[in-house]
Amino acid sequence: MTAETFDQQITLSLRRVETLWQQAHESLKLPAPESPHKEEIQNQQQHLLLESLTELSHSLQELQFAAGELRQQNDKLAQSQIALEAERQRYRELFEFAPDGYLVTNPDAIIVEANQAAAHSLNFSPERLVGKSFAVFVATQERRDFYYKLSQLQRGESINNWPVQIQPRGDTSFLASLTVAPVQNPSSGQVIGLRWRLQDLTIARYKDSMQSYLHSRLDSIVKRTVIGLGLLDHQGNLIEYNPKLQAMLGCPAEELAPTLIRWMNLDKPGMESAMFRQLIAGERHSYQLEKPLHHPDSTIEWGRLTVALVQETPDEPISAICILEDISEQKRLKAEQQEAIRRQQAIQQQQAVKQQASQPEKKPPATPSPPAPDTSVEQLGQLLNAILSNSSDFFLVCDRTGKYVYVNQPAAQAWGLHQKDCIGKTWHDLELSAEQMKQLDAQRENVLTTGESRTDEITLTTIQGVKDYEYTITRLDHLEGNGGAVVITFKDLSEQKQAMVAASEAMAKEAEYRALKSQVDRFASVVTKELRDPLNKIFSHAKYLENNPDFDTENNHLYYIQRIQGNAHRINQLLNDLLLIKKIEAKQLRLNLTELDLTQLCQGLIAQLQERTPSNPQISFVGTESCYGIGDEGLLRRMLTNLLISAWRYAPEDSPIKLELLCQDEKVVFRIPDFGSNMPESEQNILFNAFDAQSHGDTMTGSSLGLMLVKHCVDVQGGAIAVESQAEAGSTVTITLPLPQPGEDNP
Repeated sequence: MTAETFDQQITLSLRRVETLWQQAHESLKLPAPESPHKEEIQNQQQHLLLESLTELSHSLQELQFAAGELRQQNDKLAQSQIALEAERQRYRELFEFAPDGYLVTNPDAIIVEANQAAAHSLNFSPERLVGKSFAVFVATQERRDFYYKLSQLQRGESINNWPVQIQPRGDTSFLASLTVAPVQNPSSGQVIGLRWRLQDLTIARYKDSMQSYLHSRLDSIVKRTVIGLGLLDHQGNLIEYNPKLQAMLGCPAEELAPTLIRWMNLDKPGMESAMFRQLIAGERHSYQLEKPLHHPDSTIEWGRLTVALVQETPDEPISAICILEDISEQKRLKAEQQEAIRRQQAIQQQQAVKQQASQPEKKPPATPSPPAPDTSVEQLGQLLNAILSNSSDFFLVCDRTGKYVYVNQPAAQAWGLHQKDCIGKTWHDLELSAEQMKQLDAQRENVLTTGESRTDEITLTTIQGVKDYEYTITRLDHLEGNGGAVVITFKDLSEQKQAMVAASEAMAKEAEYRALKSQVDRFASVVTKELRDPLNKIFSHAKYLENNPDFDTENNHLYYIQRIQGNAHRINQLLNDLLLIKKIEAKQLRLNLTELDLTQLCQGLIAQLQERTPSNPQISFVGTESCYGIGDEGLLRRMLTNLLISAWRYAPEDSPIKLELLCQDEKVVFRIPDFGSNMPESEQNILFNAFDAQSHGDTMTGSSLGLMLVKHCVDVQGGAIAVESQAEAGSTVTITLPLPQPGEDNP
């Protein structure tokens, strides 16, 4: 029967019961009875029948509701089955494509399953390996040892890093490392299979040796390279560098870091510091600048600085690599070329003047007046300018000499200029930012030379402030016969990046809200669990006294009254713990420091706890005769009380509890051994966190809030708490607190 059929049957039964109830109600309207006694019996029968039908109707309704829940559970099971199948497929793919060889065999080493790496190592296909004994692939001289180790595996023992000489089919043997784990039947413990990991040691050793060689080789290359290399942290501080960088900057080692920061202009606001911040934020991958060096001891005059982001890893912080190249010779050659061109042009001008002076003066021919421009072409240019000027993007056309042939209106206004002021001018004439325009000039020359478009990001300083732009440089060939030009388009990315930042902040706030809501839910659950147990005991003892007012003796009643009082005191203690936790978290607690005798405090606390607890736990004290210091007595009492109560609950039954006190130089140590049985490391980390989703599993019972308060009390006093757990010795809690001595200046 399906869930839908079951639901239909329940609905049909409910309708039949309602019909039966109505018929019974009508049929019970009988004439008046003959005697009072008979009337009373008949009324009772009618009443019982109506109650039975009503109760049956309610039961069927509850059954219908249960059917609905069953259907929802079936849907969840179907979804879980789909997810489980997807996870199984993922693990299957991991098994198939793992870099090491993996085999699954029966207890006699007959291969049941093999992945691609294992089949490749044994020179067989995975399908043909099934059914073969793994022993046939072991070298003949090692098979006796193989069968001996196999007998150990059949007894349930595991073997790690077992060196074996493997002989593949038709190939050269190799040394492998085998790690084998038996698969046992959970009920009988009998070994039902073996899982083998096969690792080629020749390849692994070759990789290790090659990695070691490459690492040493890389270190040698970095130290002997002719370019300067430095590693910077996210604030621009120099972490590591090679000797060439120090020689290039020409400063001692102790002055290298501040000199580099000043030279890169990271110590003051500006374009370079803005680009470095963008690099660290992940908004760009690199940037490059050409900068002069004026240090007298520097080995270079001009350097090309490239700063690139180093890919972040979970174990390493964000960093950037700084590359400094010597371009002094290139700058000198370029300057000499420009000077030679200038001299050649001057000589040509002088020769032209001399030649013109030697020739008789001729009347220059009348130059024809230029033809009137085509009206349609002029109108088309005006229309194109109007279209480009109505766009929010910047459009610039720059010829091969670096002069602007066209600048649309938004670009000119961004620099505080008119369009006509930009035509025929270079960035030097317009007094624009040198660092930015040098970058564009270098890319412009590259685009003109190669013909390949270039897309990048840049931060421009405009009259509206510093904004981020994405720009594209494209070559425009044969413009007015001057050999080519480039078109540069700028698109404003500021709003887009602001939207991304706003979206990230919104997601962070949403995650924070979810975490807070989850913490509140777990807090409510912890408080409910902590209060339910003493309340149930109070109600149980009170009910017993109510039902047995004259039972047994007065001592028996006194016992239950004491139990009620003890649980009421426990509830009061839990509420006080909650108030104290809230005060500590709100940083409203002020320590009341007084001079204390900690030995006397611990002994008195143990005596009070044994008197107040009905079962009288056995608590012993081990410590020095006198231990004096300055502390908050109330906070220490609360902390030690909760810790001892938790130790009493966690410790094995009939196991005595021991409180150890050790006074050292200006600090005190409290130790409680036998604090419960052996705990795994994951449970030790969350022992004092009542809000953790996995805090206090089935193996731990007691006051979660009490342990959390202990952690808060330790933190507010500037101390530390630790848990040590061993398989045989059990668990030990150690609290270390600072202990100022009387007469010292204390807050």
